[in-house]
Amino acid sequence: MRTVYQIDSLPANGIRVTSEGKLLRLLFDFEKVEVSGEDAPKADDLYYCESIDVNGKSYGDIISAIVNDRYPTNEKDAIMANYELVKDGTSPEDKSAEYIQEYKDLQAWRAHAKEIAHTVISELEVK
Repeated sequence: MRTVYQIDSLPANGIRVTSEGKLLRLLFDFEKVEVSGEDAPKADDLYYCESIDVNGKSYGDIISAIVNDRYPTNEKDAIMANYELVKDGTSPEDKSAEYIQEYKDLQAWRAHAKEIAHTVISELEVK
């Protein structure tokens, strides 16, 4: 889930990991919040980021939590079904490019989730 988080300094690896029993809280993809106007907060330490709670600490748990947060099962199923229509040539022509882009976006997010999971697992092994 995209959220705003107040943090004094960004983690060197770009991922903040908090462990609470079997739960991992991951914060990543930090982007500085630019605020303006009289009523805007004056904090220089506000960032947009992804915030994911993971039930478990395995590589698979982490990937699943990240992917499922962005793409619930019904949405993944629809993307995969639409992509199959493109592959077998039965999708409406005006939808093919959209279906291919949705599939590429899903695959890119999965790859990013795997990168995050590798980093988190490495960090957990050091602790």
